[in-house]
Amino acid sequence: MTEPPWLSVARLVGGVTEVPGPLSNPIILQWARDIGAPAWYDNDDQPWCAVFANRILLACGLPLSGAGFDLLRARSFLTYGQPMPLGPAPGAIGVFSRDGGGHVGFYLGEDEDGYCLYGGNQGDRVGVGWLPKHRLSAWRWPLADVPYVSRVRLERDGALTPTA
Repeated sequence: MTEPPWLSVARLVGGVTEVPGPLSNPIILQWARDIGAPAWYDNDDQPWCAVFANRILLACGLPLSGAGFDLLRARSFLTYGQPMPLGPAPGAIGVFSRDGGGHVGFYLGEDEDGYCLYGGNQGDRVGVGWLPKHRLSAWRWPLADVPYVSRVRLERDGALTPTA
């Protein structure tokens, strides 16, 4: 399966990293301005996974997850696009729970215990991260043709798991 354009675009900015402390990465702050985030969002020490996901969707001409504060909230993606009740395919938007909020990223694959995502604010940077399966809240897909479910089995180092 060819990966969807938003996943390809997301990979183009891999490695963008937040700046700890009172300074911020101007790229991340520009992403927030680009999507129309509230003006008070002015520091990349604040969660920015939803800023990243929305900025990638904007770059691809797709709708955003909401307006105002919702542009900053990972959980705003719970109602984004359409559900994927049969499971994810590469590029599916995964919404995950965490204490005090949520996390959002694009599905790359999985192993027995977790999902591998490409997203923002994963280890304070844009890139690959793993989240436990029990934290999954929803898989979503933009209002476009939903692909055949195509789960990808990965090793923790990102290598494809051999199939028998």
